[in-house]
Parts: sequence; structure tokens; C-alpha cells
Amino acid sequence: MAFQEKFVEADGFRIRYLEAGKGEPLVWFHGGGGLQLNRLHDMLAEKRRVVAFECPGFGASPVNERTKSMQELAATMGKAVAALGIDKFSVTGISFGGK
Repeated sequence: MAFQEKFVEADGFRIRYLEAGKGEPLVWFHGGGGLQLNRLHDMLAEKRRVVAFECPGFGASPVNERTKSMQELAATMGKAVAALGIDKFSVTGISFGGK
């Protein structure tokens, strides 16, 4: 499954995400090492629409000096999901993204 790189504007951030698949949305949040896809993502995208976000301050995004708590980051990421028009979805994350 080929993931496509996309961006969404939310809460004053330009947020990068990778997307593939069709079906019920599955939102994925990465761990402290940043967004890294693997075979699991491909397998999930065979049956679901997988949207894997890169949180502000990770990867190629600018340093995030604004967010002071996980609650603030969660609110930002919730706005990113909403900006994509996704209102019903499953969510998963590993390590940092699981918080």
C-alpha cells in the first residue's frame, strides 16, 4: 500500500501526515522517535483508511515552542483530525503517541 504525504492546517500548525487505504478511518500517532511507517501500517491500510500524523515539533516540522502539555498537544491533534473531516474513527499510538 503506497502512503501519500499530505499536510493539514490546524491550531496554527502545518501538520504533516501520511495516508493510505480506504474504509473506516484509523488515526495513528507516532512514538518519541517520530513518524516511521512499517509493514504493520501497510497491513492496516489493506482494510482501513490509515492516517498517520507527525506531531508538531517532530520530523521536518518546525520546532514546537508553543505546546506546554500533552493535553494541549492532544487538542491540536484533535483539531487536525477534524480538519480532515473525520468525525468517527479508531485511534492508536505507540509510546509517546499512546499518551
